[in-house]
Amino acid sequence: MAQTEALHALQKIDSELDRIKKRLIEIEQLLQADEAVRRAQSERDKTAKLLSQWRARQNDLFLQRDELKTEGDSVETRLYSGQVQNPRELSDLQEKVSELRRRHAAMEEPVIEAMLEVEQHEHDLEIAESHLAALKAKKEAELGNLTQEQETLRYKEAELRTSRETARAAVEPAHLRLYDSIRKRMRRPSVVQLTQEGECTGCGVQVTSSMKQQVRRGEVLTCPTCGRILFT
Repeated sequence: MAQTEALHALQKIDSELDRIKKRLIEIEQLLQADEAVRRAQSERDKTAKLLSQWRARQNDLFLQRDELKTEGDSVETRLYSGQVQNPRELSDLQEKVSELRRRHAAMEEPVIEAMLEVEQHEHDLEIAESHLAALKAKKEAELGNLTQEQETLRYKEAELRTSRETARAAVEPAHLRLYDSIRKRMRRPSVVQLTQEGECTGCGVQVTSSMKQQVRRGEVLTCPTCGRILFT
């Protein structure tokens, strides 16, 4: 596949993704237009954030506790290995083992606290999500099949994202950077067709005969006037 064809195929996918994202935003706004839904969504988001924070703390505490146990076991193994004969060094190892065991034991309380908080916030999140779903279901009955459309679009969006990765892989890095740069700085489309007469359909300006031939051969060139990538 020529690079211009690959870029045009990528743009088709990006354009469809843009359309889906825009529609998903519209649906979400309609579903949350009700004040009760907005409040429920806010409560759900707040609970999810707290759960995420406590899960992160719990994981950190688990890691610290495991590291203390591993280090304590290692020092204790050396202490009783018989390899250390120096009394002073043996005493130091014994103190080190005791210190690590104390620190390990001291981790128990904050670990339990974190586990309880995670359990509580998981329960709270389940309730919040159930409440939000009930309100959205009620709203859906009023607004039609928006939730069904939302689910369909999200499924399609996931499929397109997979296709987009494949499409991007077919484009050479330099051309991909050019495409991304144009897409960021100007209105869509980034890739436009060159007519048989050599006219850029993006801005209406006619390009030179030599450029027209180059584009027809599949070379990646941009319109000298509007800067969009040309294809035939």
